[in-house]
Amino acid sequence: MSTTMPASLVEAMMAEPLWLQTWVMLLVVVHLAALPFTITRDDSGAWRPRYQALAIVASFLLAGAFMNWLYAQVGYVRLLGLAHLVFWLPVYVWVWQTRARESGTPYARYLVFYLVIAGISLVIDAVDVIRYLLGDGALL
Repeated sequence: MSTTMPASLVEAMMAEPLWLQTWVMLLVVVHLAALPFTITRDDSGAWRPRYQALAIVASFLLAGAFMNWLYAQVGYVRLLGLAHLVFWLPVYVWVWQTRARESGTPYARYLVFYLVIAGISLVIDAVDVIRYLLGDGALL
């Protein structure tokens, strides 16, 4: 029996169970929800960028591009989690370390949501990459 790899990473993810598709959509939403927070007013009323929010969005886009490239190289395997570890983990650690500056704001509540959801994903990704390296690579 011959199985063919879906033409794109999106097609491969759409073949997953609905619960997993929902999880992936939650990851998309939590990262893109940083967009409204990328610019804020400081105490003097001047507009300024929020570098954390910009980094969250940038890490999401870079991880997506790397994951698509990796999919083209190795297929739909557990190693794809490496994209999140490479691009999300440094931003995650930085946001975790600097989150206290934003206490009591809607942005602070968003950061808690981001840290919980992205943190769960990073644990799953680390396990997947380790499993891949130990020889358990297939996702489909």
